Amino acid sequence: MQLELTFQRAVVHPVHDTKRLEEGKDLNDALLDFFVKLGQAVIPEKGRPSPVAYLGSHFYDVLRKGGAKDGREGHKNVSNWAKRRLGKEGLFGPGIGALAVPVNELLSVNGYDGRQEQSQEKHWWLALLLNPAGAAGAAAEGDDKDMSLLCMDSFVRADTRFDPPFRALKGGDLEGYPVEVTGLSRIGFNMRVVFRASGDGSAGPLPEPRKCRLRAGGRVFANTEAELKAREVGGEGRPGRLEGALSFRLDRRGAAKTVGQYNFEFGERGDEYEPPLRLRMGEKPTQCQTQVAHFLGGYLDKEHEATLPGKSAQASRLMEKCIRVPGVPQQETSHDCGFFIMEMILRTLQLSPKALRELATASSVEIAMLPWPSQQQIVRRKAMLRDIVDVLFAAARRYGTGDVEMLFRAQPELRAQVRSALAEGGPHFEHGFDRWAAGDWDLSPSPSRSQSRDRDGRDGREGRDGRDSRGGSVGGGGGG
Repeated sequence: MQLELTFQRAVVHPVHDTKRLEEGKDLNDALLDFFVKLGQAVIPEKGRPSPVAYLGSHFYDVLRKGGAKDGREGHKNVSNWAKRRLGKEGLFGPGIGALAVPVNELLSVNGYDGRQEQSQEKHWWLALLLNPAGAAGAAAEGDDKDMSLLCMDSFVRADTRFDPPFRALKGGDLEGYPVEVTGLSRIGFNMRVVFRASGDGSAGPLPEPRKCRLRAGGRVFANTEAELKAREVGGEGRPGRLEGALSFRLDRRGAAKTVGQYNFEFGERGDEYEPPLRLRMGEKPTQCQTQVAHFLGGYLDKEHEATLPGKSAQASRLMEKCIRVPGVPQQETSHDCGFFIMEMILRTLQLSPKALRELATASSVEIAMLPWPSQQQIVRRKAMLRDIVDVLFAAARRYGTGDVEMLFRAQPELRAQVRSALAEGGPHFEHGFDRWAAGDWDLSPSPSRSQSRDRDGRDGREGRDGRDSRGGSVGGGGGG
């Protein structure tokens, strides 16, 4: 008989599931639930309860089950999940600083004309709700009134349309040679610039589109693909017209940001088009991210009413304003999205509930500066997970049970080994939070934090244990 590993109703099969830890494989829901629940049990220090609520990898899908139009209606599908896992106060108790919700999205493919087509490929990203108790809005107790929904995506999909378009002229003044940029989109490391250009033939041919360049993160990227529906460069006395989309592949440094400025240089060096085409990609949530916020807002309102009768909730009204889309490190493979969100959850487990609630006041830029996992760290984590699963299965065979809690009691050192496999090998997330809380790298101060500092009468902060929290180091954007 093949023993399965079990922990708090999460089950890992020795063949079908463990092979998903191999390189080139996707993390499945069984492994995601198993490792997150283990992390909740072993990562918080001194046996403290988990500061991050996790209602399972299927929570969001079940919330929407049966054609529910919003989270209020879908609440009946998951009405007892939070209380059953977290106790009487559910998501609104003082021990909960965040709710982690994995989202398994069916991807869309963007055409150069902006139209979307549904693909059959699914992708995991993390909706991390900081300070669920903030659902009460202004009625929340104490200083914990802020709520923030972080859309953490290791495979960014962002799209910006420009109306009116960005426009430049050859030489800065040749009206017969305009170029216009109507859109900018990004999928992972790939950027697409949607443009049109024309020439009346009075100054020769149009530039070769494949010679165009894109500047991002202080680096220059060459064109990798051209999808053109009009490709007539023209010549002396012959008009030309170009229209379509140009693709550019960023490297790790260029992909470090999502929002911000991208400079599009049309043509070859020497083809001076002025003014410079400085394109900005704003912090705009995707349609799916907005829908997740809509459902979670309705769910929180209904859950708040059921848990704390007589107290009003305003999550539905507040949620979409609370969305943050921080630029986190991007996966360099097509299959590691599940490992990225698992690692993100494991890192937040290092923080206290109070720290997570305070982090709800941070801007997207500040959130992005925390040491989130890089691709290299994911590779190391997978190796550690393979090793610890082998150790757990060996112990299961030795003791005749796959119940991990029983194995911890039978072999106490196993707990420390599991904690090491889930928490070691990456930057210490607490140090990143300490520096943010101390204001050491306050790139974009949020008003609520500035107000609280004014009330405290100081610029810095003390750490959670009363110590000065200016020490420690943090990786910029979680780089490897």
